[in-house]
Amino acid sequence: MFDLVIKGGRIVDGTGAPWFRGDVGIEGDRVVAIGRLDGQPAKRSVDARDKLVTPGLIDAHTHSDLTLAIEPRASSAVAQGVTTQIAGNCGVSAAPTIGGKPYYGPLDPTLTDGLGCDWTGFQGYFDRLERQGIATNLASFVGHGNVRAAAMGYDDRPPTDAEMTKMEDLTDEAMRDGALGMTTGLAYIPGSYAKNEEIVRLARVVAKHGGLYASHIRNQTESITASVRECLDVGRQAGIPAHVSHMQPGAPRLGCAHELLALIDDERRSGLDASCDAIPYTVGSTTLKSLLPPWACDGGDAAMIQRLKDPAIRNKIIDDTNTHGAESGGSRKRTLCKNGDWHKIWLASGTRNANLVGQDFRAIAAARNQDPYDALLDILIEEEGKPWMLAEDVSEEDFLNIARHKVGGVVSDGFSLHPEGPLARGRHHPRSYGAFARFLRRFVREDGELSWEAAIHKLTGYPASRFRLAGRGVLKAGAFADVAVIDPELVAETNDFSDPYRYAKGIDWVIANGQVTLEKGTLTGTLPGRALRFRQGAA
Repeated sequence: MFDLVIKGGRIVDGTGAPWFRGDVGIEGDRVVAIGRLDGQPAKRSVDARDKLVTPGLIDAHTHSDLTLAIEPRASSAVAQGVTTQIAGNCGVSAAPTIGGKPYYGPLDPTLTDGLGCDWTGFQGYFDRLERQGIATNLASFVGHGNVRAAAMGYDDRPPTDAEMTKMEDLTDEAMRDGALGMTTGLAYIPGSYAKNEEIVRLARVVAKHGGLYASHIRNQTESITASVRECLDVGRQAGIPAHVSHMQPGAPRLGCAHELLALIDDERRSGLDASCDAIPYTVGSTTLKSLLPPWACDGGDAAMIQRLKDPAIRNKIIDDTNTHGAESGGSRKRTLCKNGDWHKIWLASGTRNANLVGQDFRAIAAARNQDPYDALLDILIEEEGKPWMLAEDVSEEDFLNIARHKVGGVVSDGFSLHPEGPLARGRHHPRSYGAFARFLRRFVREDGELSWEAAIHKLTGYPASRFRLAGRGVLKAGAFADVAVIDPELVAETNDFSDPYRYAKGIDWVIANGQVTLEKGTLTGTLPGRALRFRQGAA
């Protein structure tokens, strides 16, 4: 007897193959049968007529490392059909901790106020998640930012021999504990201080365990081609697969994704296992302090704030940005400052300036009777370097070129959130609640840029294969019972930038490891997710 049968749906199996009509039989945590299952007994059945039955969606680039530890229901993700998240991206992971405290890097630490950090390495972190329970599965990279900060703090210098050995040991420990590989955040401190030799040495440690290397590259504006090459060069020198995270160029290179994809194609023909991904929005978000040149952040937030109080250094920061934009480091969004596009940058969080959250910096400057640069620098001081921002600086053309490419993925770059408590503070990017629903509505149902089969493959089978999530991402007998039932006529995001914390619609059922996490569009609160510890050869 089946525990659950999903009956009569249009099965889109995650491989990219054409859909077919059929039933899905589940026993325990596995899919055990697919086809015509009429007359076979089941404890429970779901009517999926006129719906798509797909593998549970996989969000291959999230920052849910700490939000999942503080709120295990992962409500915003589950409501979009997500059953597996991959964390540890952009050089930031839950482990190793920095003296027993989380490394936040470019993330907003106010999101996880009240988090009790009772782990130091990945073994303790994964154990924590499994003890408390989680609604989605979680796999994670180890962040280079964590490793560097734990070994040598936030200093802008090369590591000593002892510090380099410490970083290698921490990376090796993370891989032995089940990390997928290593990521870098080369636009953020302390990652931006690392040279190629340091990154390659750590990537070679990862390669010994069969892991992968992924990078938030150093530059996404004028020098984006060189930065993509840097990522691919690490892969080549270390003998490791290389992945360029959210490979969307900013001004003045808008529209050049096809050139970057051609570069990846060339490298693949030469034998390098390379890939990339993109986010289905033209607006992105990151930490406000990434609008500073990296030298201004040397030594950490306290040192940065002291610099911002010095009029001469403030002028030097402004001159650096006006001269170089993002070319001297930091977020690609620094180019918006250089170009005077302050109306395209919004404050996304703040405590002392909560009344300004959601406003753009042209309006903020007017309200404060300041120049936009002075408003930016003063808010960083007042908020102790913590705020996040939103900024519009990429194109849909580049997203689509990446999404349609054979090695291009589609990701949220968001967090798993909940509309109450600390995870509801500020006005963060709507992608955490709506990225995949928006992708399916806008680019599949309405614009027809991808077929349903191709789009579901991008959200299931492709990331499962690329990131070696054994038994997930496809609907077939023997696979884990991670399943979503989607209404193709209704699936859509219901949120926007003014009201970002609203659940998606059109996702009817979500099942993770055989247990229902979303029933008829309503969250069940069950926590069947697992910590997916990577082991070489397990995929």
